[in-house]
Amino acid sequence: MGRLMMRRRLRVAMYAAAALATSVLIAGCFGSDSPRPGSVDGYVFKPAGYSAVAATTTVRPAQSAALVAEPAPAPGLKVLPAGARGAPAPAVPEGYEPCAGAVVRVTGSGGLAVTDAAGYFRKDGVSPGTQTVSVVYEPYRLDVKVLVRSGQVTTVNETYGNLLGKWTVMVYMCADNNLESAAIADMNELEEVGSTDEVRILVQIDRADGFDTSNGGWTGTRRYYVERDPNPPGSLAYDTIASPLAPWDGNYDSKTEVNMADPAQLRDFVSWCMTHYPAQHYVLILWDHGDGWTIWRTARVEPRAICVDNGGSEPAALDVDQVRSALQGLPRLDIIGFDACLMQMVEVAYEMRGVADIAVGSEEIEPEEGWDYGAALAGLVADPYGTSPWDLARAFVDTYLASYGASLSWGVTQSAFRLEHADDVAAAVKALRDELLRRIQANSGGSDAAKIAQAISIARLDAIQYWNCAHFDIADFASKLRARVADPASGISAPAREAICAKADALVAALSGSWMYAGAPYTRAWGNGLSIYLPDRYSWSPYSKYDYLQFERDTHWSDIFTYVDPYPY
Repeated sequence: MGRLMMRRRLRVAMYAAAALATSVLIAGCFGSDSPRPGSVDGYVFKPAGYSAVAATTTVRPAQSAALVAEPAPAPGLKVLPAGARGAPAPAVPEGYEPCAGAVVRVTGSGGLAVTDAAGYFRKDGVSPGTQTVSVVYEPYRLDVKVLVRSGQVTTVNETYGNLLGKWTVMVYMCADNNLESAAIADMNELEEVGSTDEVRILVQIDRADGFDTSNGGWTGTRRYYVERDPNPPGSLAYDTIASPLAPWDGNYDSKTEVNMADPAQLRDFVSWCMTHYPAQHYVLILWDHGDGWTIWRTARVEPRAICVDNGGSEPAALDVDQVRSALQGLPRLDIIGFDACLMQMVEVAYEMRGVADIAVGSEEIEPEEGWDYGAALAGLVADPYGTSPWDLARAFVDTYLASYGASLSWGVTQSAFRLEHADDVAAAVKALRDELLRRIQANSGGSDAAKIAQAISIARLDAIQYWNCAHFDIADFASKLRARVADPASGISAPAREAICAKADALVAALSGSWMYAGAPYTRAWGNGLSIYLPDRYSWSPYSKYDYLQFERDTHWSDIFTYVDPYPY
């Protein structure tokens, strides 16, 4: 289900100075597509009294000088970062001394550099991309791989801990469809904050052909290291992507076409980010159309959850179980976010519980604008050490809701859910399902069976429903079911009423703790945080592949569907 198309919100006044407009048109067209040479620097130290040794380490990336944990064996040469311009030289490691006269060669550049008396070197004119720095001081040699960024100074290091960032935010932006313009707009929002040494923001964006001609109208797929755009929102230059391209397999060119509905591509992007930009906290945002767990409406009846790619011969999208499998075996995510419609479902949360700690998403459809990235990430960039994953998850919720306020008559939803409680919710759903079935089947053909089935159907009709899908707010459904069953006028026997009400209360409790954040109180009318799939018996198909989901395999929730009557009165 696509995001609802609507007018994009205007957040600041327009800047109309003619001089600014002219400079923008000249400078904004080509800058991000023309990588400039970078530089590499560092300090070299040699041990005294040791025999020759070859040491190899791998360093990542340029901006933060982050490094893969592949420490050089000792004894050997040490290469330490130069730090900011004008900063004092690093302390000489114990047992080492500055290595003057070492010869430094860097692939992607001509000539060589020689370390000075302090052991310092700097090599300019280095082509952007992954390069090898070879430091030779007979009989020692050290080879260091660095990721050189366009127009930047990459400083090398061999200590992983010194180079580990605090946060890496990854945005998998599937815009090879009618949301292309919204993707460009959200890139601009991300550039309102940009990356820092402690917060690195990476985007893989796949554009469409024909929906948006801005930024040169290129098509295909690119990776960006998001940097802050100094141009203010509302200025002409703001709409131009200012961030540099990130190297992809050592190249800066966009891929002709990447199917971002392929789980292997999702895994490749996340793995690349974690390798080149290691951090203490990881955030992955899947950006695109979303349809919950449910069927993507093509000729094939398959569950199609998110990331619609129209670049091939026919539309493709990722299933929920494919998202999970793509992320399995990688470092665990602190937050998985779904900037897409209808994704905050118990079925999705249960699938993600093994790969992430927190899920953020919407029960309802989202407007085209989606999340407000500039506002959501501003606090994180300002205070990366004081912001917890739960703080950031709540910020995604609060800024999203605040960006729309009361402007939408149909309301918006956004929630954050700690996935460690997904098992508890699933267990409560199963307990309710078991009790309902036990009471119906024990009284097969009797009044209790018919009345309980009717209560389920009426509660479903009364519960909050999202868009035109069979998605219902779980807590609201459980509350409506309890109210219907508890009423003696329902005709349900007292023992059955008591047992069913207890299970419904337990389900509401499982959804109502501090592990669920559904935003400001005024949004409660639109949802409590998680929805569930509940079709009637006529629209339900056992061939829908609902049983592909871990939630269905563990709860057998679909057994209830056969008792749901769309016309219970």
